[in-house]
Amino acid sequence: MKKHTIILITLLTLLSCNDDFLERPPLDTLTNKNFWQNEAHLVSAANALYTAMNGKDILNTFESMGETAPWAITTAYRTIGGGNYSTDISQINNLWGRAYYNIGQCNYFLNNYRRAITVSENIRERYAAEAYFFRAYDYWLLTSLFGDVPYITKELNVYSEDVYRGRDTRQTIVDSIAADLERSYQNLPAFISPASAQFGRISQGAALTLLSRIYLYNERWDKAASAAKRAMGLGYELYSTGNPENDYRNLFNFTGRASRVSTNKETILAYVYNFDLGEEARTSHNLSRELWVPNDFSRFAPTKKMIEKWLTADGKIWNPATVNTYEEVFENRDPRMKQSLLTPNTPWEGKKDGNPNNTNTSVFTYPKFSNDKDGCMTYSGYYLYKYVEPSKVRQVGQDDNDIIFFRYAEVLLNYIEARERSGGITQATLDSTINLLRNRVGMVNLTLSNIPAGSDIRTEIRRERTVELFFEGHRYLDLIRWREAEVLGEDLLGVNRRWLDENKLSAGILNTLKWKTVNGEQYLIIESGRTFNPAKHYLLSLPLKQMQRNPNLKPNNPGWD
Repeated sequence: MKKHTIILITLLTLLSCNDDFLERPPLDTLTNKNFWQNEAHLVSAANALYTAMNGKDILNTFESMGETAPWAITTAYRTIGGGNYSTDISQINNLWGRAYYNIGQCNYFLNNYRRAITVSENIRERYAAEAYFFRAYDYWLLTSLFGDVPYITKELNVYSEDVYRGRDTRQTIVDSIAADLERSYQNLPAFISPASAQFGRISQGAALTLLSRIYLYNERWDKAASAAKRAMGLGYELYSTGNPENDYRNLFNFTGRASRVSTNKETILAYVYNFDLGEEARTSHNLSRELWVPNDFSRFAPTKKMIEKWLTADGKIWNPATVNTYEEVFENRDPRMKQSLLTPNTPWEGKKDGNPNNTNTSVFTYPKFSNDKDGCMTYSGYYLYKYVEPSKVRQVGQDDNDIIFFRYAEVLLNYIEARERSGGITQATLDSTINLLRNRVGMVNLTLSNIPAGSDIRTEIRRERTVELFFEGHRYLDLIRWREAEVLGEDLLGVNRRWLDENKLSAGILNTLKWKTVNGEQYLIIESGRTFNPAKHYLLSLPLKQMQRNPNLKPNNPGWD
């Protein structure tokens, strides 16, 4: 929806009632008994389901839980990612509670929408397919995080047996939500045009992308490839204006945001904000300012781990020992690096940087390590560039850039990963997926005959996903499903001290920071003392509060009792 204000109706919190002896409600008052009468009612109820898309919070949660660009200072979600939390942490309960609240709204809709008998079946089933989508989305999250969870598809009241339902198996739930999507997705519009009034609603493309995720996360490789392949035939394409130096970055700022730009056919589903609506209806976030906050610290911190992910420009694994200066870190690298991170001599709105010799506060030249409230400080030595809309940095809470949930690049990456795991990869498959992503930015192609020395094709497919989908909320869950999450227990590190020129920094500032020696090099410490126990941390603990309310959820996941 172009002007996507989520309509919340308190009606959806009502429980259904079959007490025929109650008095007939007044005809001029909306109640559960007289609500489901026309298309406007149906649309309003469907709009309320979009609260499942939690906008910018997807970054606050899952980037903070990951290790490539976490929240810069300790937060609950960063603590969860670092393994040092207990079963009573409120954020775990929030993840659980929010998902089940959304599921409850979907169940209420699906159990009542057919009452709108004056509405055509096609329209009713379209909005029912939206409800199946959101229910599947939240069960995908729950099963990915917690494993087995209660599978509830009915409305609940205080007498419902499902209030104290035990946990259903993850695979049973996956079977069911996948079947829902397979059965319902064709009731949705195949493609919703960018910059149209409907943009932001669920399409077949969104449903198939979610379906490919569900299959991929549950190692159903052929089905994941099939869902992705179907999405690839719906009219989506990578956003490109023929400007390889900026197109990737512009996909994430006002230049290319799909809610306003009709040529962006890459964004399949986004949470659309609009600050231009009236005061009571406007929606916004604060991401651009948080990334370059002019009088405090940058809220997300790109790490050493991420810096080392980008290949060299000629497709080789980057060796940190080959560079000697901060500026050289960004040179001759995968072009997406410069379009994702802020590099020296780039215009910015973060005010004063760390270089006392820089008199032009509108240009970034060097990282700032002191938080003196006069310019944007970094806890890692690096800043995000991706998702920054410079025009919104100086304004608090007025950023209305789209937050992308699904885009065509992910479809291509889901497809190539599923094909590789099922043993069906060819050079043509690479050329129609990964190399399309690389061609957009002018990066050398990946070939089966020229895989980087010391690597293999699976590693490079995973690297490509990490680089292309960097800072979009994928990293934590990717590590979990790849069984590579032990890296979450490592210290979070930033810039290499050797690369920093003390003549471009405040005198003595480096001596006030904490450093860790790795392979003879000193790296800035962001956080130490993290842990990851493979026997425990591949699933989150069930929330203590939920187990107290419903003892049938026990036993807890392995390692948490």
